[in-house]
Amino acid sequence: MSSRCAGAILSFVASLRVVFPRPGFFLVDVRVTLTLDGQPVHDGTFMAGFAVALDVAPGRHVLASVIDLGLARRTREWVLEVPASGGDATISYSRFWGNFSKKLPLVARA
Repeated sequence: MSSRCAGAILSFVASLRVVFPRPGFFLVDVRVTLTLDGQPVHDGTFMAGFAVALDVAPGRHVLASVIDLGLARRTREWVLEVPASGGDATISYSRFWGNFSKKLPLVARA
């Protein structure tokens, strides 16, 4: 493949950063998984938080989370429109609902 062709391919990649800051005090830690368009991108613990950097094509993507509580699971899906410049999404948690918030704002990079 020529370098000219490789450069053309790279120009169609955007960087998506998904962050969940450490939530503070909880009695127990649980497993959290993330998928992007059905593909696993993170498997970790809730109390550790996470920051996941992904190379994606610009456009529409589905990010899904699962909080595994043992006997129950909390799931959430977000549809993200990733611009060519890339973007950052910070997930927040609702203690009231025991799940990630329904809204996931995506901040485009300049």
